[in-house]
Amino acid sequence: MKNNLYWNVYKSLERELLALAEIIHIDDRQLDVYSMKIADLLIRTSVEIESISKELYFREGGTKPDDKDLYFDTDCLALLESKWCLSNKVVMVSSPILYLEQDENLYLTPLHKAHKRGTSSSDWQKAYQAVKHNRVKSLHKGTLKHFIRSLGALYLLNIYYQDQIFDLESNSNGNLFDASIGSSVFSIQLHPFPGIDASGTYKKNDDFDKCMYLIQATDKTKEIAQKALIEINNKLMEKVLSQVNQEFTTMTESLTSVDLKDKVAKAVEKYKAQLLVPIAKENGVLLTKAFNEIRYEAVLNKCQY
Repeated sequence: MKNNLYWNVYKSLERELLALAEIIHIDDRQLDVYSMKIADLLIRTSVEIESISKELYFREGGTKPDDKDLYFDTDCLALLESKWCLSNKVVMVSSPILYLEQDENLYLTPLHKAHKRGTSSSDWQKAYQAVKHNRVKSLHKGTLKHFIRSLGALYLLNIYYQDQIFDLESNSNGNLFDASIGSSVFSIQLHPFPGIDASGTYKKNDDFDKCMYLIQATDKTKEIAQKALIEINNKLMEKVLSQVNQEFTTMTESLTSVDLKDKVAKAVEKYKAQLLVPIAKENGVLLTKAFNEIRYEAVLNKCQY
């Protein structure tokens, strides 16, 4: 990840978490541990979230004035939520020195409800506000759990701030992609490449909205493959319609228009199934060349599909 102020501060906070992990065995039972130090880390992380969310707000077209009435949650994060569905994005705790086992602590959605305020907001955000306004009374809310979740939120926002595209070349399955994207604590979920059809539709898995990155073909190479598929599909339909016309030209039985339409539709599907493989084999060189030249990239999931 390229150098920038926000990422450098994030990495500093990350190092402080890992330093805590050297003196606290951080497992599921320890997440309610609190201290002045952890509360301070929660506040510093949340202040960074406020700052980066405001910068992203203006970068993405936010129009409210940058004054005391611009709120990082109900204004800035709300705009980003409407564009990118950030509340669904999953951040995974992957550090080998954080001994977490429960799914709820391993797979986080740290910006879930973060665009809301008060009792409706996220748990780490409520803890941040409580500790910030009354540290003595609310110190018990400055826990490892809330700090880790706020750090996950900052990690997520940093990735969207960077907006990097990763060239995967011919690696369609993304197994060479670094899912940590530079973090020593977290990693992200990568949506697999769904393949290419003539329509160009991106087929989404059920977990699409959870994925922060997705694999797609580059525009140039996808277009080449689609043209090859369209050409082959046209050849297929030409032969299919020829067979259908021949079948119904020799038909002697009397049919109503409804019956004829139904029989023609079934005949088209029958001949498509019969001719698909032979046509593909006849055009194997064209297909192979087009698909061998596809190049892939990992891009941020911005609900573009």
